[in-house]
Amino acid sequence: MTTPAPKRIEVRDFRCGLLPFRPMRFAVLLCLVAAVSSCGDDDSTPLDASADARPFGCPSHPAPLANPGDDLGGDTWETFASGFFETWCTRCHSSTLVGAVARGGAPDGLNWDDEATVRENLDLIREVVGVTNEMPPRGDKPSCDDRERLARWIDGGAP
Repeated sequence: MTTPAPKRIEVRDFRCGLLPFRPMRFAVLLCLVAAVSSCGDDDSTPLDASADARPFGCPSHPAPLANPGDDLGGDTWETFASGFFETWCTRCHSSTLVGAVARGGAPDGLNWDDEATVRENLDLIREVVGVTNEMPPRGDKPSCDDRERLARWIDGGAP
């Protein structure tokens, strides 16, 4: 006695207009659409409304954190800022580095091992360290507290 051959089961594409209709794909797509559309709340705010306020994980501080003459807890160029720049910035922004590769893409002339150059560029530094938090772009990064402290030092007149 021979065993009968198994029946072939055909999966058919159903047509919906000109496109093939595949029930399983349609069900998965429907679930994805339902999941995405249920995100957020009624006023269409993003899931994490604070995400824009925390670029690269730290709070953004576009408003001044101090005024010139405010007590900065003893922070000066000598006691804080020079060390900050040495630790976090001079791996690319150093007068001893020559060429785009050695400088990690940092523009020539923006050397944060030179106090005068730092002081000439405080607005730029304030923006990239305290608002957009994009610097340094790779490697170890300063803590959010140190970023805020540098922004406060700049806002307080950079003594």
